Amino acid sequence: MDQQSVELLIDPACPWCWLTSLWLFEAERVRPFAVETKVFSLAEVNRAADDMREPHNAGERALRVLVAARRSGGEQAIRAVYRELGQAHHERGEPLGESATLEAAVLAAGLPRSLVAAALADETIVAEILSEHAAAIDRGAFGVPSLSVDGSRPFFGPIVDNHITAEAAGKLWDVVAPLLVNPNVFELKRPRTGYPEVGRYEARIAAAAAATG
Repeated sequence: MDQQSVELLIDPACPWCWLTSLWLFEAERVRPFAVETKVFSLAEVNRAADDMREPHNAGERALRVLVAARRSGGEQAIRAVYRELGQAHHERGEPLGESATLEAAVLAAGLPRSLVAAALADETIVAEILSEHAAAIDRGAFGVPSLSVDGSRPFFGPIVDNHITAEAAGKLWDVVAPLLVNPNVFELKRPRTGYPEVGRYEARIAAAAAATG
């Protein structure tokens, strides 16, 4: 079977995107496809809005570091830093946009601490983010996570709410992949029933329960 090429659009500010990426990277281990990680800016989409400006601006700083990592070490490096940022922010609740969080992530991914300061000072990285974002918008993307298979128009989702691993990840891919390339399908959706199962939300829910109990 020929190996498929799958493009994943990410913004590190989004917990749903984080869970979808973990599922997709797991599925990649047990199914014949290869993921290419691309960036998408929620800060740019929501530039005129105020309600999510702080987290999206933090995500924008993290995006700059991710692009710098990709310049340094390709797909392996951007994926490694994204994993570390997700663990730090979504699982442990560390502030995404702070230099200490960003520096710890690049160090854990095997990259030099200096990459963070360089990324935040390099305006060509901003131009690269905006160009990649605009290209995704032109192809029909509007949010994250979004997937494209072998150059197909991007699909928003799938949105998963927990950590899906091993063969379960592969079986979900078996169901999702045909939809992503079917030209007659443009949307499949149902209401969300809860929060993403990541550490920072679980801690918040536990704290709220303790306060009311």
